[in-house]
Amino acid sequence: MSFPILTNRLRIQPLDIADVGTFVRYRRNPVIARFQGWETTFSEADAVRLIESQVGVTIPAQGDWAQLGIHHRDTEELLGDLGLHSVSDDEPIFEIGFTIAPEHQGKGYATEAASALIHKLFTEVGAAKIVATTDRRNGPSISALLALGFSRDPSRSWTENFKGEEVEMEYFEKI
Repeated sequence: MSFPILTNRLRIQPLDIADVGTFVRYRRNPVIARFQGWETTFSEADAVRLIESQVGVTIPAQGDWAQLGIHHRDTEELLGDLGLHSVSDDEPIFEIGFTIAPEHQGKGYATEAASALIHKLFTEVGAAKIVATTDRRNGPSISALLALGFSRDPSRSWTENFKGEEVEMEYFEKI
């Protein structure tokens, strides 16, 4: 897959060392971290290790994740990131996730960025299916997934203990 991915307002590409400060700031925010797989103790060293481990990665290996920065095309500001997970090598199935810094939420950036990534995955990579999961309490993420054309599959949803809370996780897919 080639980068950057451009939309009217956004430039999407692998995170860079220049993104560390902003990336760490929103990952440490408890409101953002609540529904994500990292803790608020995420450090600059953690960010540097993550970014350096993904240099040159365009499509993650099976089981791995890659983080793609969502930048504003005009200002170059990091607005958030997309997570891309390669679920299977047997069939090209990918999982996506998105995180938008609090001050940039509600402006359609997650939907715009995810839509562009999904298009590339289907047209350039030959994805057979794209999936996503989210905590049932995360209404904005559910709204974005539905706006992107994902369908809920209640038969694949589950309940788990996540960060000390019993949560219902919803499974979505786009074919």
